[in-house]
Amino acid sequence: MRHCVLHFQQGCWEIPADFAPDSYEVVFTFLDPEVARSTDAFEKLKALLPNAKVIGCTTGGEIANGQAYVGGGFAAVLGFDNVSVQVVEADIDTASESFGIGEALANRFDGEELAGVFIVSDGARVNGSALVEGFRSVLGTHASINGGLAGDGDRFGETLVGCSGPMSPGKVVAVAFFGTGLRLRTGSFGGWEVFGPMRKITKSEGNTLYQLDNKSALELYKRYLGDEAEKLPGSALFYPLQVSNPANPADTVVRTILGIDEATGAMTFAGDMPEGWTAQLMVGETNGLIEGAGKAGLAAAGGDNHGFAMLVSCIGRRLLLGQRATEEVRAVVDALGGIAHAGFYSYGEISPNGFQGTCNLHNQTMTVTVFEAA
Repeated sequence: MRHCVLHFQQGCWEIPADFAPDSYEVVFTFLDPEVARSTDAFEKLKALLPNAKVIGCTTGGEIANGQAYVGGGFAAVLGFDNVSVQVVEADIDTASESFGIGEALANRFDGEELAGVFIVSDGARVNGSALVEGFRSVLGTHASINGGLAGDGDRFGETLVGCSGPMSPGKVVAVAFFGTGLRLRTGSFGGWEVFGPMRKITKSEGNTLYQLDNKSALELYKRYLGDEAEKLPGSALFYPLQVSNPANPADTVVRTILGIDEATGAMTFAGDMPEGWTAQLMVGETNGLIEGAGKAGLAAAGGDNHGFAMLVSCIGRRLLLGQRATEEVRAVVDALGGIAHAGFYSYGEISPNGFQGTCNLHNQTMTVTVFEAA
């Protein structure tokens, strides 16, 4: 396996002296939204690697060199032996299309010995959990599905994804790796703590929540936030919800608010909020989040240091950690033995659940995908 991390600064990509473009098959590009919109970084990378599949997305922060960055641009350039790489993409206009798009994209893959899938999706128009469910419906519940939703910093506006064309809103790209020459190891962990009463989701539609315990979910949420409610939806990053299936209490995921509608009382999340499930408020503490990141790294550890780790963490974690965000990156890299790595801060993380193993959309979670030669 071959890998290299390129850095975009001062208007150009820094290229190592021994860089051989034809030895790489796929490139994952992580760009600050302003960099993506005001420069030709993505186009330059595609010109540099004309024979590779170049995928790009905007972020809520970038990860490379054991650090968390804001305002940068990095590219993870990967090459494989005895591995077939297939890339599919689709446009998405509304969240209601998410399951169908995931299903349709998965059906376009054609190969044997699926090692795993890495998805890069628009982060504003998609229902991430429905998208993953669409992939699972075709690939099976035990398929390794990983990736993340593009970001727009802390603005929660338009996000951009690119592949065959320029970076633009409303894109979903999925990369499948086939063959016995590649093994994927994964880990995910949050580190948030639940507090307050557990409530039942009594009215919802897809990823839109209306009522908890037959009361306005938005009003209940504002009551807990107090003065912080005036800063919604941004302040919601610091107070996510843990939702769980009462039929299987261990089946939990974390959800963060992407937007609110004062007129209807609707709260829009990155993934589904199923009626009948329970919801409980969560709060983060910096040491707990850093320790959680280390646990995600430990879960993905186990091989040698010649592979490559893709780190996808949540914009909410970066904002809460502030200047200590680099510490969570280092916690992962140290747990993995100093492995080469890159990644981004996202609006939603796609990874196997740390307990059940079934892939799902997560929020406020550090996720790790290690690519290594089998």
